[in-house]
Amino acid sequence: QPFWVLLTLLPNAGVTKKIMGGLEVVTVCALVHFFIVVTSILEPNGTAPMAEFNDVFDPSGNPQAAFMGMVQYPNFVSEEWSHVLTWDLFVGRWIWLDGLKRGVFTSHSVLFCNLIGPPGLLLHLATCLVTGKGLPSNEATEEE
Repeated sequence: QPFWVLLTLLPNAGVTKKIMGGLEVVTVCALVHFFIVVTSILEPNGTAPMAEFNDVFDPSGNPQAAFMGMVQYPNFVSEEWSHVLTWDLFVGRWIWLDGLKRGVFTSHSVLFCNLIGPPGLLLHLATCLVTGKGLPSNEATEEE
């Protein structure tokens, strides 16, 4: 949570820019997630059975019930929790960086990203439109 506090309450502070400006924090979170995945795989019965995992992605079945069944496995919960936290922080950081770059207020969007994930991104996009800044550009097509 300290990273979210920086992004939300001190978005323009030098300490926030120093800590969150690079990919180090998100990389450490990704490494923690990877560690959880590897240690789960190496434990006997450390992962949920693949058949149950596949059922989560089977639209002809009941993916929600399959996912609910997966949460009985502590390692799955740990993996999923670290997965969600890492991606939410990655997106929250991107929102913050876009706000810095284009002068868009982001604290509310970053907070929503922390609390409920993807709606934080939607709120940022809406804020960009309402404030007249427009949607973020396609960074893949920008010339250097």
